[in-house]
Amino acid sequence: MKVSKINLAFNSGWFFVLALTVQISIAIRVNHWLWGLAYLIILNTLLKNRCYPILIEVLVLTGISWWCLDLQVAAKPTMHQIIVQPDQWHYRNHWVSGVGQLPTGQKVRFGGPSDHKWPASAHKIMLYGDWHWQRLTPATNPGEFDFQKYNHYQKIDYQAQIQTWQVRYQPRSLKPIDCLHRWRFYCLQFLKPLPHWLRVNASSLLWGYFPNEEVDLRQGLTNLGIIHIFSISGLHVYLLVDLLYQLTAKLRLPQNYVEWFLVVSLPAFAVLAGSGVGIWRACGLQIIRILQSKLHWQLSRHDVFGIVLLVQTFLEPYVLFTLAGQLSYLLSYGLIVARQRKSWQRSLLINFLSMPILLYHNYTFSWLTFGANLVLTPVFEKIIIPLTLLSLLCVNCPLILAGLEQLFKGVYAPIQGLAHANWSQITFGHISVFLTVLLMIVTLLWLNEKSSHWYRLLAVVYLGIFIVNHCPLSGEVSIIDIGQGDSILITTPFLRKTCLIDTGGKLQFGRHLAQTHRVEQITIPYLHYRGITHLDYVFLSHQDADHIGDLAILLKNFPVREVCFAQGMEHSRALVRQLQPFAQQVHYQTLKVNDELKLKKYCKFLVLWPKRLSTGVNEDSLTLLIQIQNTKWLFSGDLNRENELKLFTHIPHLDYVKAGHHGSKTASDPQFLKQAHPRLVLISAGRKNRYGHPHPETLHTLKKLQIPYLNTAEHGMLTWHYTLNGQQWWQIFTKDQINANQ
Repeated sequence: MKVSKINLAFNSGWFFVLALTVQISIAIRVNHWLWGLAYLIILNTLLKNRCYPILIEVLVLTGISWWCLDLQVAAKPTMHQIIVQPDQWHYRNHWVSGVGQLPTGQKVRFGGPSDHKWPASAHKIMLYGDWHWQRLTPATNPGEFDFQKYNHYQKIDYQAQIQTWQVRYQPRSLKPIDCLHRWRFYCLQFLKPLPHWLRVNASSLLWGYFPNEEVDLRQGLTNLGIIHIFSISGLHVYLLVDLLYQLTAKLRLPQNYVEWFLVVSLPAFAVLAGSGVGIWRACGLQIIRILQSKLHWQLSRHDVFGIVLLVQTFLEPYVLFTLAGQLSYLLSYGLIVARQRKSWQRSLLINFLSMPILLYHNYTFSWLTFGANLVLTPVFEKIIIPLTLLSLLCVNCPLILAGLEQLFKGVYAPIQGLAHANWSQITFGHISVFLTVLLMIVTLLWLNEKSSHWYRLLAVVYLGIFIVNHCPLSGEVSIIDIGQGDSILITTPFLRKTCLIDTGGKLQFGRHLAQTHRVEQITIPYLHYRGITHLDYVFLSHQDADHIGDLAILLKNFPVREVCFAQGMEHSRALVRQLQPFAQQVHYQTLKVNDELKLKKYCKFLVLWPKRLSTGVNEDSLTLLIQIQNTKWLFSGDLNRENELKLFTHIPHLDYVKAGHHGSKTASDPQFLKQAHPRLVLISAGRKNRYGHPHPETLHTLKKLQIPYLNTAEHGMLTWHYTLNGQQWWQIFTKDQINANQ
């Protein structure tokens, strides 16, 4: 096939500059106008170098992207029909969930209970039922994954909470996108007879589906720093393309036909493989390189990279706003910069390049990552992926499958064991966007110029971040927003001491069990965010699940030195069940009235209640009077009104009081509040909780006594900061009230 030569000779790298500038312009609108400084620097550089055509293109594309980018949240749906592709819904633990589209084309999430297991079908389904629409919940604590923002980047703003279902199967469609989703469903169903590890491996590597129940494996891959092999690298795309070239060469098929076949088929494969960012990037790079060869485009490696990023930007404007997108494109660009180095050097430098992004999102970094990528990437490339393809050809050969299963188990079981390996993690704490970008730029300069000056600057910045987060100038008291429950973090400045009062936990109703716990979703990420590596004390108020339900999960995933609770509670079955597996690694201490503990000389704990052996019930809640510098705090768990009045002989003035029992009318006695008259009452309650907390009677009492209050259900995490020189201030996660009824 003869193709006329098309002259696309541009200055090397300008497509990359163009794509990067458009992404920065989107960041200006979405995140912060500070990105405008970087945008202006690029425009100024183009102007000084008299690159007027590129400058005009940048401005035109910026205008187009701003005009096309809809920052507004979609209108609340009113329809009661959802169209769902066969590979886009999942059933587990009597719960059905997935992603679908309304007849208008708007993407939505849905979820609800189901008494019977849905039969797998290759047909699209239309859901009818009784449900209400709810805006996806944003993060309400620092360090918490922002599910609302993540879904908004995928053009999903609402979810349907469904109570009753009606399912209608749609006739098979011949539309290309429907056919691809149907084929992907068949591919996933084909894997079901495979043994466990083979099935998990094939579904995640080939078809982009990582089973939700494999939480520990995913966490182990993340801790080891090789999750990118599964989700963002697109490694198997390159291997499959290379395998196709080898097979067609042996069959003596014309390479010209093979290349045009790839140009047409790679987009279809991207959909079959789950439409991940890394898959589309890898497929896009292959297509552009083929077209470059066929049409004789004169493009540098930077330009090819830039064209792919530019195209994906207009298909997915937020492509660089997620961890997957950032790592996928950053690591791909790093390979371009470091292409002339040895493989072990490339692996080492790529790890350094990914560090700022991983620290920005996860606040921790595994020292095992450097060796794991060096060793395991070739293993996946040369052994795992080829054997995965072999397993698909041997579904009717049980002996071969059994051997492969044992081999894969030997690879994945140790990785899964790293899910709770705190010893492998280095906790840095939160770093700002500015420092993240600075570290990436300096790392790229180091990769490009090979100068030790840049390496030294990197070491200084990383050391500075570590010291600032581990030896903070201020301490804090944080009422963590864990929904309907209690969890309070108290820390001291400099050589930091830390304690947690209650862990929170979710009361389970019905058969649908939460796959992740709030202490994993909220508390531990926040501790990492603050650079906290262990807890000196964990105080337990009483045995209710919304106070100590996540204790075992905390002890399993985070170092705790001592657990403290009221004397007598050691006989509580709920507590013993959670403590028993960790009896050898965690000390515990029983407390009685008038016992004192000190975090520091300016941070003292006094036990006020119970005055008898605790049975773990609300009336026996461990109650602590905490004095931090010149302020007095009262934390009383779910203590009732009658016992509140028995705490003191003469009720003193208290500066801050956490409302008992989440603001229930069974606590917060008016007489007690009148005499204590705190500056502020703090309420920890869940949004739209079934108990109606805080009770209107409690709020009326506070209003009548002119005592202000803050509620985590309305404002997210509530944090009081203090320094050793006497400075004190409040920080509220969101100043605008969180509307749970949106």
